[in-house]
Formats: sequence, C-alpha cells, structure tokens
Amino acid sequence: MSFQKQVTQSLIWRGLYFFTILVMQIFLSRYLEAGNSGWVFYLTNNFSFLLILVGLTMENGVNYYSSSQSINHNKLAWFAIVWTVMISVVVFVGLWFYFGRYKDSTAFTRNEYLFYGLTYITGIQLTNFFTILFYANKNFFLPNLLMVILNVILILIIPKQIGIESTDSSLVVKLYFGYILLNGVVLAVAFICYKKCWQVMSLPKWSEGKLLLRYALIALAANIIFFLVYRVDYWFVKMYCSLSDLGNYIQVSKLGQMLLIIPTIISSVVFPNIAGGMHRQQMKENILRIGRLISLLFVGLFILATLSGEWVFPQVFGYTFQKMYWPFLLLIPGIWALSNLFILSAYFGGINKVKVNVQGASVALFFILLGDWLFIPRFGMEAAALVSSVGYIVNFLYSFYFLKQEHPVRFSQYWRITKDDIRWAKSLLP
Repeated sequence: MSFQKQVTQSLIWRGLYFFTILVMQIFLSRYLEAGNSGWVFYLTNNFSFLLILVGLTMENGVNYYSSSQSINHNKLAWFAIVWTVMISVVVFVGLWFYFGRYKDSTAFTRNEYLFYGLTYITGIQLTNFFTILFYANKNFFLPNLLMVILNVILILIIPKQIGIESTDSSLVVKLYFGYILLNGVVLAVAFICYKKCWQVMSLPKWSEGKLLLRYALIALAANIIFFLVYRVDYWFVKMYCSLSDLGNYIQVSKLGQMLLIIPTIISSVVFPNIAGGMHRQQMKENILRIGRLISLLFVGLFILATLSGEWVFPQVFGYTFQKMYWPFLLLIPGIWALSNLFILSAYFGGINKVKVNVQGASVALFFILLGDWLFIPRFGMEAAALVSSVGYIVNFLYSFYFLKQEHPVRFSQYWRITKDDIRWAKSLLP
C-alpha cells in the first residue's frame, strides 16, 4: 500500500473515530458543566501521568519493533497482555496503599478511585498497544471501526435524565471510565482474532525482551518530558484558578488536541514507513508538503475562530464555557507548531534519533515552567494558553533546526503552497 493510500485510509477511519470522540466530549461537557467536567478530565490527566511512570512507555518499544518487523506480532500481542496485567496489579496495590495510608478518605471513596484508576490505566494501556499493532499491519479500518461503534453506544446509552448529586459517585462518570476499559479489551480481542494469535501463544525471547525494554526506557524520559510540556499547565491552573476556569481551560486544551487529529493520523503513518525503510529524502518532501497544507488550514481556522468563537463555544459546550474564547485564540499558534512537530517527531523516532525529540521538549518545558510560574498567578488561564503556545513553537523550531542539518530546507517552505501540493492533497481523496 502506497504512503498516500495509507494516509487516506487512516484519515477516513481515524478521522471518524476522533469525530465521535469530539461528540462524546461535547456531550460530557454539556452534561457535567465546566466545574465537574474539569474535575473528570483533570483526574484522567493524573492517571495518564501515572501510566507513563508505571508502564515505562513500553508501547514505544512495541511500536518500533512491530513497525520494523523485527519481532513477531504474535509475540508482541501476548507480551502486551501480560505487561498490562502486571501494570494493573502494580497500580491496584499502589492506589490501595495510597488511599489507605496517606489519603484521608472513606472506604467508599477509596473504592471509587480504585475503580477510576484501574479502568482508565488498564483500558488506555491495552488501547495503546493494540492500535499500534493494528497500524503496524497497515490496518486502520478495523480498530477505528470498533472504537467508533463503542463511542456511539456510549453517547446513546447515557440518558440525559441521570442526575448527579456528586460527580465522583455519578453513574455517568462510572460509565465513562468503564467504557475506556471496554475499549481496550475489545481491541485486544479483535487483534488476537485478526492475527489468529491463539494458535501460538508465545512471548518474545529474552534477547527480544531486552530490546523492547531498552527502547522503552530511552523513550520513557522523552514521554515524561512530553507529558509535562503538554499538561503541566493543568496543575498550575488548578492551583491558581477556580474550578470553573480549570474546566474552561482543559476544554480549550482538549479542543486543541482535537485539532491535532490530522497530524496525529499522519504521524502514525510516517513512523512505520520511515522505520520500515522508506527513503529519507522522499519522506522529507512529504513532511514539508503536509506542513504547508496544515499551515493553510490553520490560517483559515484562526480567522474563523476570531470571528465566531466568542458565541460558538457557549452554544456548543454549554453556558458554563464562556471563558474559552481568548485562551483558544492564544493557543492556536502553538497548536499549529505542535501539528508540524508531531510529524517531525515521528520522523526522528523512525530514524532512531529520539534524543532530538527529548532535547527539544526539554527546552520547551523550561520555557513553559518558567512562564507558568511567573504569569499564571497574575493573569490566569489566558497566560497559561500564551505560555504553552510559546513553548510549543520553541519545541517545533528546535526540531526543525535538526531537520535542516539533514536536508536543505527553509522555514519559509512551510508557507508556500504549490500546485503539486494541491494535486498531492487531491490524491488522498478516495
């Protein structure tokens, strides 16, 4: 399958999946309102960070060695299941000990948090592993179809009449976390059936396991830094702003993440192709062409958001989300930078130069931590958006500098749309 066809298939099916995610987030935000939805998404943010630390970002090793066809996919599938079970046990013991010894909580509250933590971490770990394995097999249709179906079911089965006296014990929140676990389990079962993994149940050899662990540990520092670059502002906003502001700001951030759908989809195609041996010069041309098309889209988006965002956001997400306008506008330049950075990061990861990604993110994190500490206490969530935007741009420029070391490219090439670019974009249409 050609690179263009892989991009097309991924755009169609992953695009449909992310669309249903957006609808689900709108539903949850309108239903829970800014304060409660902010609490739920803040909780998942903390669990995501815990998963990075405990899971050692092992999915990165699986991604690299499945894409390069270096380790049998059957072995990787069973390894993913065993690893997830081990991580779940560690998380259960850790959360039980934490809430039992150090956190002032009732048994009921402890059980609630155990449920949220276990379902989220187990579900996300399985989802990460098996979407990677599907994509390494150039199958974008089946995993995204299954996740779309599950998203639609979740949207339909939660009746609007369900009341919530306290968010942490509400049925709607429990359904949301339960859905995350179900999503991972369904993908795991689907891949095992797709590759008939039950016929041979084996794990990677000791030497292969060491390769996976070595790659994952190298990527671990990178993923911790990346997470802090993208999410550390949540903690500052939580510390210095109201719960309503936190809900508005996280919704802005999540909307920004939705704008990264296309770059995320493309980067998931870039990595296995470059790791699988695609010529670097050819991939460089694809990266710049994609970057120019992304720049065109973001110029149009910025104009549209400037003209209509102030009244659209409350209409879509609900009246409690009236503070999204300025943070969103301030974040758009940074999201443009992230859109191109994701593709560059996939490129450097594919040629086994993860250190470029780590170094760039470290520089960005320094700017973001300093800016958040100085400005959020004074200027609130608008400062958080602006500081994050600057940090993302710094990160992108750092990676672009190293791309220039490998290829004769100029920053201006991101802004000069050509007829070939238009023809290439048309070739992606089914």
